[in-house]
Amino acid sequence: MKKHYYLLLFVLMLSAAANAQTGWITKKVDERLSVKFPVEPEKVAKNGYESYLAKAKDSVKYSSLVMDYKVVAHLDSAALAPIKDSQEFADQLQMGIASVKTNYTFGAITLGKWNTYTTYSMSATEKTNKNTLFMQMTLIGSKMYTLSCLVPANLVTKNQEVFLASKELLTK
Repeated sequence: MKKHYYLLLFVLMLSAAANAQTGWITKKVDERLSVKFPVEPEKVAKNGYESYLAKAKDSVKYSSLVMDYKVVAHLDSAALAPIKDSQEFADQLQMGIASVKTNYTFGAITLGKWNTYTTYSMSATEKTNKNTLFMQMTLIGSKMYTLSCLVPANLVTKNQEVFLASKELLTK
């Protein structure tokens, strides 16, 4: 009898996971990576960067940004290779973002791996209205792929986790 309950529980969890991404829209952010958004995002070109921005019905904001260090800082993948996995590089990355987003209090930045590529994850709280910003950056070659999700204060959702985990490498 227990087996039947476990099987039923498994089927229910599987269907809930499948429903969590129903209707999500896949966008190719460049030739190497795609990301899933809960609603159709708007493509924005600003200051030499291309990004996708979306605001869902629950007011959660999603964005993806691709920045090429070769273009903005004259650092190619060979120059980034010896420093990309260091906490010092991650801390400098966070300080750079914090210097632009002065209305946020940032938590610690965490280094990780995704498909052998270095990732940087952090969150921040907006000082005035207490919205939470979740960011995950992935360095592939000389390009930094940044996914961010701004969740309104007091909103409980797992969609930021679905969004941040939705990136996929594209085959050439």
